[in-house]
Amino acid sequence: MIQINDRILEVRASKFRERNGLGSTDPIDPYKLLAELNILTNFRRLSKSFSGMALKTGNERFMLVNMAQTKGRQHFTIGHELYHLFEQPNFEFVMCDVGRFDKKEKEEYNADIFSSCLLMPEMGIKSTIPEGELSRGATISLPTIIKLEQHFGVSRTALLVRLDRLDLIRYKDYECFLTGVKKSAYELGYSTSLYESDNDQKIIGDYGTLTKKLFETDKISESHYYNLMLDIGVNIDEKLDESESIW
Repeated sequence: MIQINDRILEVRASKFRERNGLGSTDPIDPYKLLAELNILTNFRRLSKSFSGMALKTGNERFMLVNMAQTKGRQHFTIGHELYHLFEQPNFEFVMCDVGRFDKKEKEEYNADIFSSCLLMPEMGIKSTIPEGELSRGATISLPTIIKLEQHFGVSRTALLVRLDRLDLIRYKDYECFLTGVKKSAYELGYSTSLYESDNDQKIIGDYGTLTKKLFETDKISESHYYNLMLDIGVNIDEKLDESESIW
């Protein structure tokens, strides 16, 4: 069996983009991608030490993402779980704390590298950096760092690690950029939502449809059906105002 290394993971991420109609340089809309891949995804507030979970059973795929973490980190979690769901051999289930790049945990490390390559393609990064900052001996400026993380929808840490691995910076030389992240983006006129968590739980996929089907085919009880729907904030007994629903 071939040993997966970083270069192979880069190629796999590139092929994943190609298979799903994504350009080789463009940023990814992770929410649209999850919908197109028909991955039932639940965004919920969980302990901050827990990033997400992936589950695969037959052809069905499920993902849980911790919305208590920043949106940039959530996007990295999605890329990480996509590796487990589509690239890892014989995968079934895993709970993850992403972005550690720990080689002691082989598949978690692979998933981190894959997510980094998928969300931040090499040519996409290089084509966004001004030529003057790419020349030998030049340094990448803070405004360019912020532009890159905003463009690709990733956290400051994830971006700096990726730039380091592409030999565009030395991570230790840029550690100073890890403080005042939100403030630095705000002062340049960018939205700070990337560096904040979500407040509203959301579901991507046909959770409600699947749940109702289980109930109608007597796979689950009525009370179980109600409880499952309450988990996503839907009260079946709630009366809705239909007076303005025609138009």
